[in-house]
Amino acid sequence: MAPRLTVVVPLYNVEEYLGACLTSLAEQTMPDLEVVLVDDGSTDNGPALAQEFTERDPRFRLFRQENAGLGAARNAGVREAHPGAEFLTFVDSDDVVPPGAYARMLAELDRSGSDFATGNVLRLRANGDLEQSPMFRKPMEKARPATHVTRDWILLGDRIACNKVFRRTFWDEHAFAFPTGVLYEDIAVVLPAHFLARSVDVVEEPVYHWRDRDGSITTRRAVPRGIRDRATAVTTVSRFLAERSSKESKEGAADAAEAKRRYDAHALSGDLWLFIEALPDGDAEFHEAFLEHAGAFASTVEPGVFASLPLHLRVKWQLIRERRLPELLALLADEKKDRDTFHVRGLLRPRAHHPAVRDPLPLAATALTAADLPVHAHLTEAVWRDGLLRLTGYAHVRNAPGGAPRLGWLR
Repeated sequence: MAPRLTVVVPLYNVEEYLGACLTSLAEQTMPDLEVVLVDDGSTDNGPALAQEFTERDPRFRLFRQENAGLGAARNAGVREAHPGAEFLTFVDSDDVVPPGAYARMLAELDRSGSDFATGNVLRLRANGDLEQSPMFRKPMEKARPATHVTRDWILLGDRIACNKVFRRTFWDEHAFAFPTGVLYEDIAVVLPAHFLARSVDVVEEPVYHWRDRDGSITTRRAVPRGIRDRATAVTTVSRFLAERSSKESKEGAADAAEAKRRYDAHALSGDLWLFIEALPDGDAEFHEAFLEHAGAFASTVEPGVFASLPLHLRVKWQLIRERRLPELLALLADEKKDRDTFHVRGLLRPRAHHPAVRDPLPLAATALTAADLPVHAHLTEAVWRDGLLRLTGYAHVRNAPGGAPRLGWLR
């Protein structure tokens, strides 16, 4: 009898955490699953531990290959999956799947008929504590059956594979495969899957515990390979959306073009922002790699997308596009003390001026709108006195030129 669900688990030198991972799979409340373990050339005792699970639980199978990386190991696991399995999912071997997660997701898919389900993620800290992953707080804050990224743009932030259960027919229909030999291999599969799906189920409950390890590949930022592979991943998705736009009808092309603009803005403010933050910690090699790869992606983005970004990002991306690294580093150092500090120049067309930026930037990057100059108001006291309500407080527009304080009365 074919299992309903195939769970693909690549193994590579995570012996310390593997037992907890495999135990969490063995204890899932749905019995009709198979666990395909792919030893990706481990040099520790992980494969021996995996073999023990296969000997005591027939749902576990172990395959071995020379080290080829996470993407290749996942692809190998898909090839070894039972051909009759209805659903497919992936687990990293240092993580944990909470009890009942797969039963819950399959129940949603049975009700909706969606192409895949995606669920909430908690970070598993070194001390064993579980905390809401900030990445998934907004995308998963409420259940949404049979939704779609084009109706629910916040799902652009849902970009990992392991919190999902895919319908196998959907996976095969689009011949999904993880890129090999790179980091961040999830992005180039998961984001296209969101757009290609007819509908997606969002599960509010946590379905995955993502272990927080200092040495894991996702926590190393200031390395050339990291920015190269992240920029490659977001470029792949952006190009995919551009190609969809060129193939669609007039109405469909407009929708696809809007999807590309939204995704590009998300990449500039999210995926690649992580590496802007890492610039002060990087060496010259990382700095050059960042300018090359982030700049190459930026060159494919429409000007209107940059204009839609908040001021602090518009300025930084303009410096990146002009390869003005010393000024960018100085600006980041200033913002570490006070992120929102800048001078306002111009009366008719106010613009921001940052002391760290020596030469002028285009007005498109520095022009100020009401959103860049919010009013901050604070009520310090409210008392009744002699039949009158006396309110005391203050208000100011941050960064706007100041003058002598004035006292006023409202009647």
